[in-house]
Amino acid sequence: MPDTDMLDRLIRTAVRTDDDVVDLVAALVERPITRQCWVLFLDERAVPVSFVMPISDLPWQPDEHVEDFAALVADVLVQVAATEVVLVWERPGESRLFPVDWEWVDACACAFEERHVRLRAQVAVHTGGIAIVSLDEVDEADHGPIALAS
Repeated sequence: MPDTDMLDRLIRTAVRTDDDVVDLVAALVERPITRQCWVLFLDERAVPVSFVMPISDLPWQPDEHVEDFAALVADVLVQVAATEVVLVWERPGESRLFPVDWEWVDACACAFEERHVRLRAQVAVHTGGIAIVSLDEVDEADHGPIALAS
C-alpha cells in the first residue's frame, strides 16, 4: 500500500530531477503487479497533476494503435492543463526489460514527439526496483534482455 504521507508531499513538489521522478513513481507504484503502463502528468511548474492514467490493455507489441495512445495522452494533457508526462512501464517478473519493452519505449517516444507531447521520462518498475529508461540503451536491447540499475 502506498505511503500516503509521502505521496501527499510528492504530489505538491516539483519533479525537477531524475531522482524526483523515481521517488514519485515509487510512491505511486510500489511493486510490479501486472504488465501495464501508467501515465503521470506534470504541470508547467513540473508539479504532478492529480490525475493518473493506468493503461492495462495495450497489446503485447506496439502496433498502429500507438498513434491512438499518443493522441489520447495529448488530449488528456490539454484537459488536465499539463505540459509533460512520465510513462511508467510496470513489469512484474524479471528485473530487466526485454526487446518488446524497448519497442514500446521507442514507439511511444516517436509517437509522442509527433503529437508534441513532452516526455519528462520513461520509467521501468520491475522486480529489482525502479529505473529511468534511457533511449540510448535501446540499441543494446537488440542483443537480448537488458538489466536495469535500480
